[in-house]
Amino acid sequence: PFFSDVRAFNTSYTDSLEVTATYRCFITCPAGTPQVTFTLAPRESRAFDDMVASASGFNSPNSAGGVEFSFTGESEQLVVTSRLFSTAPTPTVGMFIPGLHGSDAFPNTVLTSIRNAGSGAGFRTNAGVFNPGDAAVSLTFTIFDGGAQAGTPVSRTVGAHSGLQVNLIFTAAGVPNLSTANAVIVVNATGPLFTYAAVIDNATTDPYLVIGAEDQPATSTPSTHIVHVGQGGLLFVDDQSGNSATTIHVGDTVTWVWEGGTSHGVDAGTCSGGGGPYGEPTCTASGQWESGIHAAPFSWSQTFTQAGVFPYFCDVHQGAMTGRVIVSMPGAARRVSKTARRPAG
Repeated sequence: PFFSDVRAFNTSYTDSLEVTATYRCFITCPAGTPQVTFTLAPRESRAFDDMVASASGFNSPNSAGGVEFSFTGESEQLVVTSRLFSTAPTPTVGMFIPGLHGSDAFPNTVLTSIRNAGSGAGFRTNAGVFNPGDAAVSLTFTIFDGGAQAGTPVSRTVGAHSGLQVNLIFTAAGVPNLSTANAVIVVNATGPLFTYAAVIDNATTDPYLVIGAEDQPATSTPSTHIVHVGQGGLLFVDDQSGNSATTIHVGDTVTWVWEGGTSHGVDAGTCSGGGGPYGEPTCTASGQWESGIHAAPFSWSQTFTQAGVFPYFCDVHQGAMTGRVIVSMPGAARRVSKTARRPAG
């Protein structure tokens, strides 16, 4: 069992503060979205012991998540802190968790002081994120030890106003026995996130918290990706994924290469319904790009300058032959939120 004791403080000497605390649960969640509203007088501090489970808090025992605080007044008028601790099977010293301002969320962050394994009982590390935005975000954890990548990147998607945690991140990356006292975890995402690591001493169970610091965006050299048109039938087959999805970065180029004796076309757009000649979905072109209808041998290329998901279809075979290009930024610029919101926990 874990407990979260939360404290909220109004820094103003003259003005009261209206505060709404919203529980953004993402593990074993109750129905609805619990909220607590309260007023802080000038210089008042309010205590919420066991805020998640208590009746004066969110009344949501046996669950876990994050807390967002929205409030009136100046952006620095509310200070929020919390202590996360456990009492069984062995009491811990707990872990101090500061409330973070919206401007502390970044698309590229680095977690330092990461440990794993080692002498004796050693250490273990859990890594997590919280998404304060209104849209889902894709992210990747990549471990580096001594400047070299360790294991494989761990990719996840986190929903809007939600979070996730990858326990035993070294195990998830495929290097459970790597012994290190000075690794880093680089987190790259398609939108701003709060990131953290909980590093636990296996001998004492004492943890320490690492808050993600803003990292430099990754750089990449534009590359070309090949998609085979008509390979094995009515299929688009990407060279890397082996299926109809092509994942690239902004600035990369996709080249479609026609194969076989059947004519095909590559046209950006979406398909829906079932009005095709074989009951397949019919498609509507978006006008973003099109190759025209051709037979092999033929190739056609498109360079993508914007991030996003771009579905496409064959002009001839409509919804029976579709694909998509997923374009992400190699590194997004820092975005500063103007919203006075302080997630804590």
